Amino acid sequence: MLPFESFSYPFFDLNYETDHQATVSAFLSTQGIPIPNDADPGKKALYVHIPFCDTICTFCPFAKSVGTPERIDAYLHALQVELQVLGATRRIAEWQLDSVYIGGGTPSVLSPEQIGTLVAAVRANFTVKADAEVSFEFEAKSITEDKFQALAELGVTRVSFGVQSFEPNVRKMVNITASLEQVYSAIELSTKYFENTNLDMMVGFPGQDRDHARLDARSAANSGIGSVSIYPVDYVMTLPGWQNRIRAGQLPRPAGLDERSAMFHESRQELLKYMSEQNMYCFGAAEAPPTRYMFSTLYGGYRDEAVGVGSGAYSFIRGLAYMNESDERRYAKAASTGVLPITRSSPGHAYEKGLVFFPKRLTFDMRDLKVLGLEEVYADRINSIVSDGHAEIADGILRLTESGKLVYSELMAHFFSDMQQRLYHRMVARLSKQVGVIDEHEWQAGAGRVAAMGAASALPGASSRRNTLPLVGSPQ
Repeated sequence: MLPFESFSYPFFDLNYETDHQATVSAFLSTQGIPIPNDADPGKKALYVHIPFCDTICTFCPFAKSVGTPERIDAYLHALQVELQVLGATRRIAEWQLDSVYIGGGTPSVLSPEQIGTLVAAVRANFTVKADAEVSFEFEAKSITEDKFQALAELGVTRVSFGVQSFEPNVRKMVNITASLEQVYSAIELSTKYFENTNLDMMVGFPGQDRDHARLDARSAANSGIGSVSIYPVDYVMTLPGWQNRIRAGQLPRPAGLDERSAMFHESRQELLKYMSEQNMYCFGAAEAPPTRYMFSTLYGGYRDEAVGVGSGAYSFIRGLAYMNESDERRYAKAASTGVLPITRSSPGHAYEKGLVFFPKRLTFDMRDLKVLGLEEVYADRINSIVSDGHAEIADGILRLTESGKLVYSELMAHFFSDMQQRLYHRMVARLSKQVGVIDEHEWQAGAGRVAAMGAASALPGASSRRNTLPLVGSPQ
């Protein structure tokens, strides 16, 4: 497992300095250009970020805060302005949205009236397909039956919330303050109003072992929820304050990288006893589709595009990735004036995005190699993982095997473009310096597996170690 695998792709080039707001505005004012000889327009999605929470989980890296009524009102006003400005741009006005994802933070801290106004603003400024998936994240403490009822009436089709763990000691350690009684009540209410329900779990918290991981997965599968999504704790992305408590001995030191990987895969095997596999992270009924926003756009291919509104929201369009101001109050001040609140952008076409995320989605349509001009660049890399037994090709589909699933994150790095490898290297080095978790022991834990699939150059510090690592099928 890579030290940092919960990334969006392509990565931001922090050395790229420009007037980011002007760059994004100019790009959005142009018409999207179809891919030659390709009739597939790809999936289009909108992400709406609500940064407010009742309480803050100590590990959570996302842009969030405990807001006052005045700040929430100001933020929602700014959000409506940004929706109007973005939806009116030439490029986005062409889109028909396949999915809308309202996340956070905790969107359920909003009142039914505020939620209704927000959803109305989305529909007023964007074309939302009749069969679009509309997801809404909630939290067990702040959800009520009248909110669920309002969401159903507003056309929300999927609800999801983070449980993370059913183990009381873990929940206390990371400041998850909802009681398990509230969790089970939320599950019961959600399934009353929605067919598509999901809870998120995490595995690899400090003090957890494989027995804990299997018990947590079993508890989630038997909770009555429609689907379960389970993710490894990504220590590079957790908050520095939480890491400081680990280093100070106030919290147990987490298991090593290899052991956390084993815990994750044993959790997956436990879920498979009760549910069907949808992708690397998600399990549910055999006929239930995975969340369209995440696995058709965020982890989709080059054609699949998404824009985000709200503080810290990330957008990726063919040819450009950009993100908003992450501070909620600075965001509200800027966006309310009608100016897109952009703080970072990176031009570039990540044609290989579908291959990078194929280990998470489990499949890749090989026809895309020719359509996107990837055959010569990626034929050897694909052949190498097939030869190693990590994937197989049948009926034009590249499919991850069981052995490939054990090294899915390393396989993602295997398909990074050369430029994106360098950006990943710099990003992990920067984050590990800020957070302080990635050390020599952590790096060496996964180095052998990564080297075996030719992805060693994607690891932090790899450039100084290449002469000691046997590269096989190097993507360089």
